[in-house]
Amino acid sequence: METDLKKNLSKSFAERGVRNSNIDLSVLKKYKSYAKAFAEIHNGIAVLSDLSANWSYTYIGAIAEKLHLPSNEKKLEINSIWEDFLLERVYPDDLVVKHALELQFLNLVKNMDVEERFHYQANSILRVAGKDGQTILMSHEIFYLDTGCKEFPQLALCCYSIMPEAERSGTIRNYIFNQVTGAVYPLHEAGLKTSLSAREKEILNCIKAGMISKSIAVKLGLSINTVNRHRQNILQKLRVRNSHEAVSVFNRLFQEENETI
Repeated sequence: METDLKKNLSKSFAERGVRNSNIDLSVLKKYKSYAKAFAEIHNGIAVLSDLSANWSYTYIGAIAEKLHLPSNEKKLEINSIWEDFLLERVYPDDLVVKHALELQFLNLVKNMDVEERFHYQANSILRVAGKDGQTILMSHEIFYLDTGCKEFPQLALCCYSIMPEAERSGTIRNYIFNQVTGAVYPLHEAGLKTSLSAREKEILNCIKAGMISKSIAVKLGLSINTVNRHRQNILQKLRVRNSHEAVSVFNRLFQEENETI
């Protein structure tokens, strides 16, 4: 399932007019070597996404063991800009936040001067399902890379690594960072809330209260089919598998609104 936030990111890449462009092979080779080096040095995962070709090069370090990934798949090529083999392991509410931050990041840097846009990165912290039911806290960083072409963006590098214990208590967990000035731009969480309609929020509140579709239909004056359609839309937008996960995401994103609805 694909969230509206993820769809908006994909749409933004397509609208930049780079789907049919080509990246110089020497430039691509240079950044592939960077990605490979990150995975080896940090024992993490690096994903170099060619947005112009809808293709990704993935390099996996020793973290493969904790994530229970096949040891022979240390280097993957994916016909997509999304590393779903990893993202499907991320806790649903963290994934929604990640996509929102990336959309905010893209909208920020694409309007900057060429010289400045490559000074930025976006950082987030993700809970990831690991081996034997373990929950692994991972740092995620995304960078847009300079290809020397006028089209933007063409290349993105996503880096994943285990979070050090000493850094897990930080108050700012999702932010955009200027590597030159040190300026930090926190996530605008208000943007997350626009993905659900007022009716969908009503239905989520009913689900949270333990109501079944028939009861929700009676309370809101809707048909059961309409309620079920809204429920399916909610799952798709939040990229979750069931109502329990949807309520978890809802509690995370709409806590203040829940108290007033």
